[in-house]
Amino acid sequence: MKNKMSKTKNIVVIGGGSWGGALADQLLKANNNVTVLTRRRETAEALNLGSLIALPQVQLEHPIPSTTNPDCLSFADLIVIAVPLSETAQVVEMVTTYASLESVILFSGKGLFSHPEKGGIFLPEWIDSNFDNFYSYGLISGPSFADEVILNKPTAVMIASQSITLSTKIADYFEASYLRCYIGDDITGVAVGGAVKNIIAIAAGIATGLELGDNARAALVSRGLAEITRLAVKIGGRPQTLNGLAGMGDLVLSCSSPHSRNMAFGMAIAKNQTPDQKLAEGKKAAELLNARALYENIELPISQAVHRILQHKELIESEINALLARAANTE
Repeated sequence: MKNKMSKTKNIVVIGGGSWGGALADQLLKANNNVTVLTRRRETAEALNLGSLIALPQVQLEHPIPSTTNPDCLSFADLIVIAVPLSETAQVVEMVTTYASLESVILFSGKGLFSHPEKGGIFLPEWIDSNFDNFYSYGLISGPSFADEVILNKPTAVMIASQSITLSTKIADYFEASYLRCYIGDDITGVAVGGAVKNIIAIAAGIATGLELGDNARAALVSRGLAEITRLAVKIGGRPQTLNGLAGMGDLVLSCSSPHSRNMAFGMAIAKNQTPDQKLAEGKKAAELLNARALYENIELPISQAVHRILQHKELIESEINALLARAANTE
């Protein structure tokens, strides 16, 4: 890891959860001036003392300056939004109130927004639908468990925006951290990969919980990637994007271990347990994605099967049989 001589950039990370804390930690290690903005005073106090409430088993190397006062946004060069997707609209409203239009926004959420016509839309579509003149923004995605990032274990991520120049500018903030940033300009492909992999991970969790074997999970991962790519290309993404970190990389990680929240969610469903609803981004996304698939007239067999299972758990066996009975096709 390289060292910089001085701190020159002011960064505000909105969200003091596990991923917000991990990104703030790495940006601080990259010698930026970092402040975490959080709603809860106890979260800010813990970060100021070098602890992260969301990951009590992990000790931060250094305290991270934190506050509940949104005035800090007015001085930010980069604003990282690291909150659940359901809170994004409220946070963006706060940003537009306090931050200069010269700030750059980096989103980290993965999922779909509700849309009255299309069912579910992805982050770039949501921004286009709601703002005529928005900030320069990017999206960070890829295989990255927060606790491993904080422990400085090597991690590679994708940063995408509408231009390579902007993506490079955002990636430069992480220079000298333990995050290896790759850059791209296919923000649609990255957004689709990050959202749909959560649903495929639920399917992998169901297969694991039912002890269907490694072969079945591998099939779900590979055919799940085909679904993600098909949808991304349909709405303007590029297939090569999904062969990289934001597609295959993130999907493999999310389908490989119960450390993945959505995979753990699927395992609980398979074992007829009641999963913690707060842990699975994929459940709501499955409903919205099913509606989007119908709108686009596109087949997403695994994702749509997950949607039906989440609506009616008793359909697990019949949905598996239906997937196995699909007609042979080319790959």
